[in-house]
Amino acid sequence: MALSNFTSKLNGRLIVVHLIGCWFFIYSFFILSYLHDREFLLSFLNYTEYGTRLPQNWHFDASKLTIFLLWNGSSKAIGLLTAFLISITIVIKKRWYWVNSLIVFSVAILLLRYNLFGWDYLKYIFLTPGSLFKEYSIGYFLTNGLVMFAIGLLLLFLKPVQQFIKPITASENPDEALPQDSDPQTDAINN
Repeated sequence: MALSNFTSKLNGRLIVVHLIGCWFFIYSFFILSYLHDREFLLSFLNYTEYGTRLPQNWHFDASKLTIFLLWNGSSKAIGLLTAFLISITIVIKKRWYWVNSLIVFSVAILLLRYNLFGWDYLKYIFLTPGSLFKEYSIGYFLTNGLVMFAIGLLLLFLKPVQQFIKPITASENPDEALPQDSDPQTDAINN
């Protein structure tokens, strides 16, 4: 009996929509992490142009590389935790089942771990807004990161999306709903 109660509280729509919103959070934080040290990023990307001869103003050393990799590596985890905290807050506030958010978090960790989120294919679509600016400029990273962040927020907070997610209870099921209009003659006969 407990298993049927558990499965009846699961909401597939919520899991899918929040997982997509989580994807946008993860990769918006990932794109915005490049803003931490853009000069280092440009030096790192242009490394092949210099060959073995390094220019005088090169912004590359081991500590900058370590900090860059730390920021870049932890950005996805920070985006995932942020999306999870927002998701669990919404679910608790709306009095939906909190395990749905836990499932979203677990699936997102697995998809991230095994690189199955599809970023390699979808990045060409979602990095398009920043193409208005020069590649690897501040505007490029800000535009792409903020657009994805805004889409993630809209997926989690927009009222029509929440109405789509909202589980149907027995009282809201149209098959079981009582007629809104009552006829006084029929009511008198029935009573």
